[in-house]
Amino acid sequence: MADTSRKATFDLDSMSAQELTALIQAAEAKRAEKQDEARAALIEEFRGKAAELGLEFEKLISGGSQAQSSTRRTRRDAGGSVAARFRGPNGETWSGRGRMPKWLSAMEASGRKREEFRI
Repeated sequence: MADTSRKATFDLDSMSAQELTALIQAAEAKRAEKQDEARAALIEEFRGKAAELGLEFEKLISGGSQAQSSTRRTRRDAGGSVAARFRGPNGETWSGRGRMPKWLSAMEASGRKREEFRI
């Protein structure tokens, strides 16, 4: 039986840049392999726990039933810009959505009405 507890030691100072690059690539490949193994073990552990509770693992991962996620539609206006509804004294604009701009807060604090700035 081989001794698996023995670790390889490297004298990094004596290695060339090419050897160091090869070592880094080998270490990254080994790290990716170990992460894949750990991920697979974790998924199997979760599958087992879900089965113990009488749950379907795939439904847990997807967040619910497949029918619910497939019927959801995206808004047609999602991601589009909104027309400005208010214009400030120096030409600043605000759509009325999100946080109130400082210029409008200052105007309201000085006693002016928001409607005075409506476009």
